[in-house]
Parts: sequence; structure tokens; C-alpha cells
Amino acid sequence: MRKYNPGRWFSLKMKWHEKHEGFKGQRIVVVPRPILATALQDPLLRNLAPTDAGYYPKAKGHTIAREQGAPETIFIHCAEGSGWCEIAGRRHEVTRNQLLVVTACTPHVYGAAKKTPWTIHWFHAVGTNVPLYLARLGVTKEKPVVSLGGDVYLFSLFEEVVEALEHGFTLTQLIYAAHSLAHLMGWILRHKDEHGYGAPNVREQIDRSVEFMKGHVSEPLQVATLAALVNLSRSHYTTLFRRVTGYAPLSYLNHLRMQRAVQLLNGSDLPIKQISDQLGFSEQFYFSRAFSKMHNHSPTEHRRRYSAKAFPGKRPAG
Repeated sequence: MRKYNPGRWFSLKMKWHEKHEGFKGQRIVVVPRPILATALQDPLLRNLAPTDAGYYPKAKGHTIAREQGAPETIFIHCAEGSGWCEIAGRRHEVTRNQLLVVTACTPHVYGAAKKTPWTIHWFHAVGTNVPLYLARLGVTKEKPVVSLGGDVYLFSLFEEVVEALEHGFTLTQLIYAAHSLAHLMGWILRHKDEHGYGAPNVREQIDRSVEFMKGHVSEPLQVATLAALVNLSRSHYTTLFRRVTGYAPLSYLNHLRMQRAVQLLNGSDLPIKQISDQLGFSEQFYFSRAFSKMHNHSPTEHRRRYSAKAFPGKRPAG
């Protein structure tokens, strides 16, 4: 990995009429590079840290050209309007609810569309985890734009990063900003996966399905039934469910049952056979086998280790 050099700046192609800032209502924060260089020596900032962040509403005329690229990776989320980017002689359009990512040290030019100038949240980031995030996003120099879908909470997370940096550059504040950025990156990855299938209400559909599962853990649910509840075919539902949760539907149902089993084993005196019945298992043997597969010990052993009786005068873990 190329070592980050906060003092390394770049020349600009003069053929572009640049407008970096000056937009009504804008917000912009730049961490002073001497402070940043010192802060990045802290282990809690080595993996991921924001170096700059901001918000440009209806950024008419916004254009930036960097002949040698930027030392950091640039993330630009288009909330409204549209813009564009040129990398390696290729032009990429950026529209509402899309994320433009320009990797570090990549020559580029980007800007707002003339007729519908973009409103953008943006940040620059460094750290050993940045390439890992890019890999999960599927971002490359050839494919720098990904679709995320709209979400007010996503906007609030961008705001949180900006606000964290606006409050100052103490080490503690920079660590807080870095953790806010990590939360934002996790949300971006989630939205990318959910939006990738092309349905804007995917998460809402799956959330409804999950809530139904939670209320019916004792019932022998079938995938076809769950799919019908959200008006999807069985195969389509299974694909979307796996994209959002990382589980097949019935595997997730089993996950919920095992969570409930832990609660009952830890906090009640119910016989294991009764717990098995409450969770919809036809026989205690199948319940014990499923529980042991997930926890590497039997329900009886779990109760011995973790129930309230195992901690007299104390609450069990959690």
C-alpha cells in the first residue's frame, strides 16, 4: 500500500475552469495536514480516517481537476441533480442516489451537470481498510460509480461525519469521526447490496418478512408462505432475502429460534422439551442438534454455563 503523505498535493490542468467551493449553504472541513500526520500514527486511526468532508447544495459550476489525483480516496454521494467524472479518458455520469468513488492517486476531473447541478455529500478517506471497502463496493478505476438508493438515514450519517470534524481536531474527536465514518461505510455497503437488485423497497419488504418471522417462530413456516406475504415469487424472495440478510430465509428463521432459545435457557426454568416445543421443533432431538450446531454445546450445557442459577447474586452475561 502506498504510504499516505498528507503534504503531497498536486498540479491542476488549466484547461478546466475550476470552482472548488463558494456554494450557498455549503459545509466543508479539512483536517490540518500536520495534525492529520500525527493522528494517523494512532492505531485507532490507521484502518480508516476521514481527512476532509463536506456538503455542497446545488453546486452550480462545481468542477475540480487533479492531474496527479488526490492522496486520499474520494467519495461523493449525489443526493439530488447530477454530475460527471472523467478518469483515464472515460466519462462517467453520476445521478441521484449514486456514489462516485475516485481511488487515491488516480488522475481525474469531475463536476456538476450544467442544467441539473448536483447536491453532494462528500468525504476523503485514508487507511488500510479503504481498499477493502472498495473491493466490497466493487469500485475500480473503470467502474467508479455505484447505485445506493435513497435513505434519509444515509444522509444523516454523512452529516455526522461532517459534524464530528467541525467540533475540532483533538485525537479523541478524530477517533470519533473515524468511527462515524466506519458506521457510514457499513451503511453504504448495505445499501449497495440492497439496491443492486433494482428494487427500491427491497429492505422494507425483507423487514416485513423478518418481523413476521419473529412473531411466528413456533410455526413451521415455508418459504412460499413468506414470499407470498411480500408479493414475491419464491425464487425472487430467496435471492433478495439472502442479499439483505446474508442468510437463506429458513436459515434466518433458525437463527431467530436459536436467539429465543438462549433467552429461555438463560432466563427461565422451562424444561428443554417445552422450549423445543415453543420454538416449533417436532422433536427435542432436532432442537438439540440445531442448537449444538450453532453454539458448539448442547442446550443442557448452555443452561449449566449461562443461566441465572449459574451466577448466584449476579445477572448472566448480556
